[in-house]
Amino acid sequence: MTRSAALCLMAVVFVMGLSGCGGKSTAGRQTVYKTKGKLTFAGGPLAGASVVFAPKDKQPAATGRTNDAGEFVLTTYDGGDGAAAGNFAVLILKEDSSSQTETTSSGGHNPGSVPDGSKMHAAFQSKKNGGGGGLPAKYGKAAETPLSAKVEPNGPNEFNLELSP
Repeated sequence: MTRSAALCLMAVVFVMGLSGCGGKSTAGRQTVYKTKGKLTFAGGPLAGASVVFAPKDKQPAATGRTNDAGEFVLTTYDGGDGAAAGNFAVLILKEDSSSQTETTSSGGHNPGSVPDGSKMHAAFQSKKNGGGGGLPAKYGKAAETPLSAKVEPNGPNEFNLELSP
């Protein structure tokens, strides 16, 4: 398994644990609503970034990954199903292929809660497109991210987010 694949798998397992999902049971699932968006950074699309909608209320976390145009679709339970209604802190994580940081699973946490994100962020740093510097660490920390979103039952639930250096 390549390092990139291992990091992606680790991120998926991490988020699944946060949302409390495991198995195929639909019991206890909250209703989710189609949710999508676009990320831009330094004037261009942010491709290959993981997007995490970390719950501020009692809903499960939702995740997505940006395509080459910076567009993402969120998943909570099943691919592309969306996010539950409520308020979220939005975390942006991007793997830096030049990083030599190795991470390990941190073990226990409370399902539905989102830790600070700094351990995951150590493995997901970003290089600024077309220049030096990186994606600021604040985007990977639930307590510091300036990004937030409110998913509404009646939509449209489309979030276009500009990240600043």
